Amino acid sequence: MRNRQKKSSPISSSSSLKGLTEEIAQLGLDLDRNTVGPAVFALSAVSVFWLFYDGSVQTKQLKEELDARGVDSSLFNKLYELKYIKRALDSGDRSAYDEAEEKIQWQRSKIVVGAGSITEVQKIQKFWQSKGIKVKTLADLDKVEEYMVKKYGGKKSKF
Repeated sequence: MRNRQKKSSPISSSSSLKGLTEEIAQLGLDLDRNTVGPAVFALSAVSVFWLFYDGSVQTKQLKEELDARGVDSSLFNKLYELKYIKRALDSGDRSAYDEAEEKIQWQRSKIVVGAGSITEVQKIQKFWQSKGIKVKTLADLDKVEEYMVKKYGGKKSKF
């Protein structure tokens, strides 16, 4: 067997790390590698928790605000949808709200067809039925797309 030389890691031999370690030691903080890893993990966990917590608080506040303004907030689940609807309402133009609502429901229709539950499909059918479009099969989404293109312009999307 060959004798292998122990190579020091480039991190531990670098002068900048030694200098940093000495500065920390001068501050009275004796940190080693076993302390830094768990600390970084804890900080990351708190950051992820805060991200989700803050999003749920914003979602709840926006839903309450939209309900107070007479909007059925149960149609919108995601934070970006609620913000989009709120901006449309804040514009003061009812047609801007209608357009925003229809665009969100159109996007949701495409998603629900691929991976939606029965309840979601029924909500989508009910929404488009209120607009005069019967959606019973996958092929009926073409009617919805024609309606959206006719009303708001643009190109037909390719599935």
